[in-house]
Amino acid sequence: MAKKDWMITESELDDDQYKVLFATNDKSCVVSGCAGSGKSVLALIKAQRIQREKGNNYQIVVFTKALCRYMNAGRKALGLNKDFYYHWNWVHRRGCPSADYTIVDEIQDFTEDEIKQFINSTNKNFFFFGDTAQSIYDGLKKTMPVHAINRLFDYQHEPKNFPLYRNYRLPVPVAKIVQFVGIDLEPFDETIYQNKENAIPRIIRYGTYQEQLKAIASIIKKRNLSDVAIMFPHNDDIQDALTYFDNFGLNYEVKYEDKDDWRDSVDNLDFSTSNPKILTYHSGKGLQFETVFMPKLSSLSLDSDRRRSEQKALYVAMTRTYRNLYMMYSGILPSPVSTIPANLYKTTEEDQVEDI
Repeated sequence: MAKKDWMITESELDDDQYKVLFATNDKSCVVSGCAGSGKSVLALIKAQRIQREKGNNYQIVVFTKALCRYMNAGRKALGLNKDFYYHWNWVHRRGCPSADYTIVDEIQDFTEDEIKQFINSTNKNFFFFGDTAQSIYDGLKKTMPVHAINRLFDYQHEPKNFPLYRNYRLPVPVAKIVQFVGIDLEPFDETIYQNKENAIPRIIRYGTYQEQLKAIASIIKKRNLSDVAIMFPHNDDIQDALTYFDNFGLNYEVKYEDKDDWRDSVDNLDFSTSNPKILTYHSGKGLQFETVFMPKLSSLSLDSDRRRSEQKALYVAMTRTYRNLYMMYSGILPSPVSTIPANLYKTTEEDQVEDI
């Protein structure tokens, strides 16, 4: 099956998204929604409308380099003229440049001071897009929830708030299991999920970690998968896995940070190719793939100080797929995955065919 294009056109927006798009460009807005509600797409289409009606004096900022590259594919499709910034570059290389209009995706991943930087760099109006769930970086830095942004303004200058209710990415079978992993989620409501894919997620136990990696390479080749993410809890997990993938003859692109020496970090992700993308849960924020593999679940930290942040990262990784989800482990299945009812997932790589 061909890779699904995440970028849609203005004519494909739903009613809630249209409200955001046609809100006046002379009023700042905060747009909130769940993972998969189309926030990144809407941010780009909003930029397209600003460019068409107001000119090129706008800027788009996202938190991670991976998401910046991913959204650049949409930039080209929509004919946007401006380069995007990932946050570190915007601050340290660009010096927080000003623009008439500032668009920020994943606003919930920024601190109050960082959000104030965006506001101060905006000459006219800003448009912030954020996840209603708490930030994946909550606990690692003091992020500001989307619902709290209006507190930065007096009543007369508050931005207009727009909620998005529908979820276009997650298939219902995956949505059902992430309810047991996400933190402070709304009660499950099947009607908000628009994706009609029905593949049951798989949580599979293997004898060894190497068997998990071998299975990933085998499934990708056997099923000729072309839109794949292999997502790991930590950067060290990726470095350990690459030798195995090389031995299995898997062509891949990878992003990881070497904590000991940043010069040994690697980032060669190219979202225009069909090669599997290997990255951490955190680097996957905002991305989507047909098939997501999540090996080495057993390396999730059980330390109480890190448990909450790792659980949020786990939720992010599980919600990157729009079709197939494979979760893999050896030994004991860690919490909170172990709390998922067994009838909601399968435990084999392929469906078992019984003899008649």
